[in-house]
Amino acid sequence: MAILLTCRDNLKAFFSRYDYIVTPVLKFLLAVVLFFSLNSQFGYMPLLKNGLLLFLLSCLCAFVPLEIMTGIGGVMIVLHSVKVSLDVGLVALAVILVFYCGYMRFSPKTGMIVLLVPLCYSCHIMCALPIMLGFLVGPAAIIPAAFGVILYYYGNGLGELVNVLAASTDEEDSVAGYQYIMDLLLHNKVMLLTIVVFACVILVTYAIYRMSFGNSWIVAFFTGGFLNVVLFLVGSVTLKIDVEIGSILIGSLVGIFIAVVIQFGKGIVDYQKAELLQFEDDDYYYYVKAIPKLSVAESNKNVKHINSKMHN
Repeated sequence: MAILLTCRDNLKAFFSRYDYIVTPVLKFLLAVVLFFSLNSQFGYMPLLKNGLLLFLLSCLCAFVPLEIMTGIGGVMIVLHSVKVSLDVGLVALAVILVFYCGYMRFSPKTGMIVLLVPLCYSCHIMCALPIMLGFLVGPAAIIPAAFGVILYYYGNGLGELVNVLAASTDEEDSVAGYQYIMDLLLHNKVMLLTIVVFACVILVTYAIYRMSFGNSWIVAFFTGGFLNVVLFLVGSVTLKIDVEIGSILIGSLVGIFIAVVIQFGKGIVDYQKAELLQFEDDDYYYYVKAIPKLSVAESNKNVKHINSKMHN
């Protein structure tokens, strides 16, 4: 444990010292991954698949707030949708505007979650996300997570629409793009189940994580993972739909592991050294439970170097 704590403290010191370099690099890498993920799912406009353009956009995102990156991702989705059909592009634009006006104006920093959900789907760890969002963000993550799920299934529906439009050659058999997409989304039971499960897992994980009993964070992570699997199983039986239980189980385990790693980086506490403190003022008594975080104490050592000379 001491070795892990030392490595963690050294990493924190490194990131704190070179924050002006590390932060832009991490934002650049995040932008590259997100933009390539969007192009892999959509990718209908050749211009947006240009490597040089994506590199320049990623360089721009390295030095601007994360909400700008989210906005660029939204513009890419609209442009890809317009390439397929103008009416579908208008639907995508309307959904993004609703999300921006109804959510991002009030909580812009968490808007990035919308783009992270399709990325987790492409990595087959979509069930890992609600566990992490539950303790990192809390209930505020429910809305962007729901829009992210809708975005993923919208991308799948857009791919089906492209195949339908390619097979339809007669004008009388032409398909209204927006109506086709809306029908797919409104009748998608898997999408609706996923939104409900994500909301429940986020709320339960957040509620347990905020409790004051010992090791509440461990209980929160494992409860969130267990709830993931159980709710998807119950929902699949109730709605009579097929879900990939293996993928859900693996995603939940990955989410628990990542959450533990993040929590270790944030700091874990030493419950054996808990202290109960009492304060008072003119009106109230205050009882505070203080628990120190585990850390490696720096030892001050004076090392003396003795140079010995040998004389022949």
